[in-house]
Amino acid sequence: MFLVYNFLSGGNLETFIHQKSGVDKQWPIIYKIAIDIAQALTFLHYSCVPRIVHRDIKPSNILLDEELNAYLSDFGLARLLEVSETHATTDVAGTFGYVAPEYATTCRVSDKADVYSYGVVLLELMSGKKSLDPSFSEYGNGFTVVAWAKLLIKDGRFSEFFSPELWELGPQENLVAMLRLASSCTGETLSVRPSVKQVLEKLKQLHS
Repeated sequence: MFLVYNFLSGGNLETFIHQKSGVDKQWPIIYKIAIDIAQALTFLHYSCVPRIVHRDIKPSNILLDEELNAYLSDFGLARLLEVSETHATTDVAGTFGYVAPEYATTCRVSDKADVYSYGVVLLELMSGKKSLDPSFSEYGNGFTVVAWAKLLIKDGRFSEFFSPELWELGPQENLVAMLRLASSCTGETLSVRPSVKQVLEKLKQLHS
């Protein structure tokens, strides 16, 4: 069997986040990438039969073309869910820092585990930080971009979260709204975490 992929000359999102210049990291591009990934996940969770849970959403598994359109890749850990199934019980797979807490502790994976990982990716995309960034060492071992975002949101210190170029150019109101949305995606419990369809609807409201 052969798998055929388009050649995507933009590299992966991990390289974009951590190596690209500030010129590329402006709201229109950040917003488009966020939308592209949310649309891909919405397709997997709602249009595929059986539904597909990716289980390994992270920047290195998101590829970019020359126009910075984003594509999900690496479905090696994906699981199928029948329409009637709310979750699957399986060995924990994925990458530390992106795995949803309920999946890590109970081995029960659902489509909302992908939403959690997507939220982490958004936080990295906006801040320029890694999920387990060395700069978090002052907060103690295991401190992540998720905890950092929640801390800054709680204290109202929004400007400290974003890369300086992104915050300066704005629009700051939309950036804060996307930060809050990404943080909601990383809610500790399934009941408070939105579906990716809800995330996509809220993202579309931020278009300007």
